[in-house]
Amino acid sequence: MTTPSTALLPFLRDCLETGTDATACGIRIDVSRQRLNADDFRRLLDFGRDRGLQEAHARMMAGDVVNRSEGRAALHAALRAFEPDAPRHAEVLAERTRMLRFAQLVLEGRWRGCRGDRVTDIINIGIGGSEMGPRAVWHALRPATPDIRLHFLSSVDGVLLERILSECNPLSTLVVVSSKSFKTRETQVNAAAVDQWLLDNGIVGTDRARHMVVVSANPQAPDIMCLPKENFFRIWDWVGGRFSVWGSIGLPLAVALGPEAFSEFLRGANEMDRHSLSAPLEENLPALLALVAYWNATRLEITSHCLLPYDERLRVMVPWLQQLEMESLGKSHAADGTPIAGHTGQGVWGANGNEAQHSFYQWLREGTGRTSLDIVWSEMPGHRYAEHYRVLLANARAQTEALVTRDPESPYFNAVTAIVIDAVTPRRLGAFMAMYEHKTTMLGTLFGINPFDQPGVELGKRLSKRAEEGIAIGPDAGERA
Repeated sequence: MTTPSTALLPFLRDCLETGTDATACGIRIDVSRQRLNADDFRRLLDFGRDRGLQEAHARMMAGDVVNRSEGRAALHAALRAFEPDAPRHAEVLAERTRMLRFAQLVLEGRWRGCRGDRVTDIINIGIGGSEMGPRAVWHALRPATPDIRLHFLSSVDGVLLERILSECNPLSTLVVVSSKSFKTRETQVNAAAVDQWLLDNGIVGTDRARHMVVVSANPQAPDIMCLPKENFFRIWDWVGGRFSVWGSIGLPLAVALGPEAFSEFLRGANEMDRHSLSAPLEENLPALLALVAYWNATRLEITSHCLLPYDERLRVMVPWLQQLEMESLGKSHAADGTPIAGHTGQGVWGANGNEAQHSFYQWLREGTGRTSLDIVWSEMPGHRYAEHYRVLLANARAQTEALVTRDPESPYFNAVTAIVIDAVTPRRLGAFMAMYEHKTTMLGTLFGINPFDQPGVELGKRLSKRAEEGIAIGPDAGERA
């Protein structure tokens, strides 16, 4: 593969009349506005084949140890599998069944607070992967007036704590404490504060078990919180936090949205899993996204990727994708520890597309940068206001062109992918999120890095602990941590 000139770069649609879009699982992606020619595109597909992209993906899905630094498999797809021969299916199914049964008990009013109150609010205590996925799904699928409201207590900031507690009645609140290790400091501090809130309102002793459950890979979690074993929902160390919404981390969603909606969410993701394993590269949605992203990052030196959903329900997908890609691909060393020359991954940012038009599109249109863009919309609105949808859709379609209409002589340009979902339903949302997960792990293969660890995050945790203990942190702290 050769690096093309930045000037007079063609669009793929100028060189390839067909084969610039692909559809699966109710999602269509259109890469016709990407900056490469037909020969570049064919070489890019060949590069994916030579790199063993699909074979590496199949090994991950089969349960091979792909997280080399931690000696683990990466089996997030197993959490949404329905096939009996899927890896670890028996234990996954058992925990899924427990979780959905618990959700049904809460919804039917058979699990109530200690004074007999039905659950009206859930406080999800967790940060990172224990919060971002559930929050993105809740924002996308929540009804306008939910019977059970979800609140996400993530940051260890008393302002957020006070605001959430002020909206909840402790007697009708269920607290879900989620932490893979059950050692995350922010989660410990927030859990203790909410536990004190329950105590201050007379919920003590065995009554606490009606108001709090824990989700963790640490079997000591219920003992740490002085809760019975039946209040413990299991996750596993072979699923990274940013990939974990499909299992018990999704417990608040299963309750607030209902077991049926959550099961549909899993089925949509499972459909995308099967597509990712069977479709050829030129028709494979996550593989196409990964290959285009690799081209943009390494050949066109585009270091910034912007997600622009033209749908209020997908607004929180921006920070979700930011965590997914940047925590996974923010590496400067290959899986074997050798330094990597050039870029790995891109800085992910974005906003609600319609609002962003009146904010930073001027910079995208005429600024001195290069950006790759995913513009997303749904063919079905989530409301009954026809005029609103007509105007919103017109804006989305117009911006796919407006954002690539640049001076062809300029070294500054954008590359746009349009992503169209037929409807934002639980099933389609599951497919959408699984598509981006697979894009991310496939990029790990293309870059030659491990997308499943996060050593930089772990360093920050160690230094924060030292700072909290009053130990001075100097310029060499990273080496001594």
